[in-house]
Amino acid sequence: MTAYESAKAMGYVSLVEKINAVSLKEYGLCPELLMDKVFRANEKPEKPFVYAGLNNADIDGALLSLFETDAEKVLDGIEIAGMLTGAAAKFLYLPDWNREVVEKVRPLAGKRGIILVNGDIINVREAENDLLLHIATACDLADVASGSYEPGVYVKVQDAPLKKVAEETPVTELVSVEGAKAVYLGYKYYTPEEAGGLKAKDATSGLIRVLSEKDCVVDETAKRLSLDRIQSCGKCVFCRESLIQFEFMQKEITQGRGKAEYLELTKEIGSVMGDSTLCTVGQISAELPLSAIEKFAGEYDAHIKKNQCPAGVCTSFTHIYIDPKTCTGCGDCLDVCPADCIEGKPKFIHMIDEFDCTKCGKCIEACEEGAVMQTSGKLPKLPDRLTKVGKFKKH
Repeated sequence: MTAYESAKAMGYVSLVEKINAVSLKEYGLCPELLMDKVFRANEKPEKPFVYAGLNNADIDGALLSLFETDAEKVLDGIEIAGMLTGAAAKFLYLPDWNREVVEKVRPLAGKRGIILVNGDIINVREAENDLLLHIATACDLADVASGSYEPGVYVKVQDAPLKKVAEETPVTELVSVEGAKAVYLGYKYYTPEEAGGLKAKDATSGLIRVLSEKDCVVDETAKRLSLDRIQSCGKCVFCRESLIQFEFMQKEITQGRGKAEYLELTKEIGSVMGDSTLCTVGQISAELPLSAIEKFAGEYDAHIKKNQCPAGVCTSFTHIYIDPKTCTGCGDCLDVCPADCIEGKPKFIHMIDEFDCTKCGKCIEACEEGAVMQTSGKLPKLPDRLTKVGKFKKH
């Protein structure tokens, strides 16, 4: 017997009693008692809809693994939610960047009359009087109905499989922070010291990720804000425009064009963004850059004031050049350059056109003489025209 069949067999009253007995809450960013949400939806004059999916702000998709382990259970939970509300229709929203999950779930959802919406986010304006259901809540709801519910939260540590753990489990029991630069969870960054006071329940997207000294907080923030901007529907002006500015400022900093006033502007925009937008995309996205500039100010100072990326990730701060004393004019670097930005001929010192250089590093790997160098400091004196090997002199 499926969880949905068990729910139908026990009836509405008994099912509600079981849900209340375990104090089942909505998962993630809005931890409200599930039955409070159900009762509110049932006050709608017409039959409500059920909108199931991730939090709109979730760009990690760690909890989509629930479909990989037991898609039928999640769909059972959505159907049970539909039964509790007498839903006019049930919708499941899935991101289009995980095609494997979409293709797996599509036929299963279709058989149950669940409408799959692919590549969109839930419109909370239209759904404010309906039932918004996180897919993890749907999974828990199915477990309650089948009598197999265990309290806890789902977490995915780095690339490890998703697992359920007790809410109060210390983060430091789940992941090592030794030698870490930062810990990302709950849509923002924490220092390794702060991670010691965090619990599994703080990982509201299900993901816990550790950044090492080889990771650049500024670069990571820029990339994530780019994804946030793609995720935004653009209907809230403050969300749309703020994310554009956030992404622009972070990218400028990674590309060596950062300004100190960008940090103050980020704080100014971020302080009001949460109260000026309707869904979690706008309400949560500001926490990422705000936590980054607050807790890793030294990394931003290095980029803006010293023109350095401490992690060596931001290539705008690095230079690749050919040491004129070491180059033998063999041509190996020239042969592997995908940008065709190395000039040279046999027995002449080769030169790199830094303007076109993508800094891929293939020339460094190809040079057996070790003549191709990389630095984040000042470039030494280099030839400005092709010069025979051994003939270059500094002036």
